[in-house]
Amino acid sequence: MTPRTWHIKEVAKELGIHPQTLYYYERIGLLPSPHRTPRGYREFTEVDMRRLQFIQRAKVLGFRLKEIRQMLDLREQRTLTCVAVYEQLQQKIAAIEAQMMQLQALKSELESLLQECRSRLREATTDQACTLLEDSEELTP
Repeated sequence: MTPRTWHIKEVAKELGIHPQTLYYYERIGLLPSPHRTPRGYREFTEVDMRRLQFIQRAKVLGFRLKEIRQMLDLREQRTLTCVAVYEQLQQKIAAIEAQMMQLQALKSELESLLQECRSRLREATTDQACTLLEDSEELTP
């Protein structure tokens, strides 16, 4: 029995990604060049599909393509140990926490501007120009 293969449109449909994404992954080396039929059509194997599912899952978890490539390289070398995954996850969590702190600071700044805007609305007419975002003393660098 011949193993199942998929053409690019089938892969894209099954995984819910654009065919151009597959070309891109191939171009940047994230996905090895698949076997081609005599007519030149790409044929993706079960191994390719599992690799693409791994890529999708890692992207959902917030990993960048560079990080995913590193994990795939480790996986191919059979050195993607639990320790390596643990360290990657720790780094990702630390990056998310830092991003959350930055977003919280931004939210606080926007809330402060919103308060100032509310105050100005009480005193302004509806057609008066708002200079809140232009007032340098109102914004922090």
